[in-house]
Formats: sequence, structure tokens, C-alpha cells
Amino acid sequence: MKQEEILKTIELLKSASQFIGNARASLCTPYGLTPLQAIILIDIYHHPNQTRITDICKRLNKTTNTISPLVNRMIDKNYLIKRQNSKDNRIFEVFFSNRGEEIMTRMNQDILNFANPYFAKLSEEEFKNLYQSLILLNKVCDLL
Repeated sequence: MKQEEILKTIELLKSASQFIGNARASLCTPYGLTPLQAIILIDIYHHPNQTRITDICKRLNKTTNTISPLVNRMIDKNYLIKRQNSKDNRIFEVFFSNRGEEIMTRMNQDILNFANPYFAKLSEEEFKNLYQSLILLNKVCDLL
């Protein structure tokens, strides 16, 4: 690989990251969520059986000092509920409240409505290539 190609790739990643960050911010604002709170909700949605704060922190590569206050705010907003683990009383897990499930359903639909027009511009083969490239990027970054 040439250094010039690597630098161009980094620029492409930077602009895509900025676009996604701006989109995330605009999608979560109607729900009174910060982008990181929305990411936490999405993480819980995708990992419903691993909802200890430490589980969430590991997946998001954040500290408990960062995640716990955000989770507590979402508990205060009645998006999440905290329960003691039935097998170990020292462990607490977070789950969606009814309101949180409704919000998550609406957020998922908002995300699809936002993304569909962009993905519709791609052929089926281009979409598959993009998907495989993102999997590869996640592997290279040790995210999978």
C-alpha cells in the first residue's frame, strides 16, 4: 500500500465518521438523548442478555464512570429499569422499560428511514461489498 492511498483512506473514514456522528446527533435529539445515550440503548437492544454496566462498558470501550451516569439519567427518564441479578444480588442489570421499548422501536424506524435512501443508491452488489468491507474494517480494528 502506498502512503498516499492510506492517507486518502483515512480522510474517507474521517468524513464518513463526521457524517454518521452528525446524523446520530440529529436522530437522537427528538428523544432527549445524547449520541452516547442512543448508542447505549442500541447496544442494550442488540445484547439483551448482557446488560450489566460492565458488559456495556466493555463493548463500547468506555469506563463505568462514563456509562453509569448516562444509564442513571435514562433510568430517571423511564427509558431503562435496573434490576438485581436473580443469581447474584451484587450484580445489577439494566433493561428497557415499556417506554424505552417504544422509544427504541421508534429510533430503529428513524434509523432505517434515514439510511434507506442512501443505501437505495447502491446496487445489490455494491451494498454487499460495502457490508463485507465494514466487516473487514471491524475485524482489522479488533471490534469483532
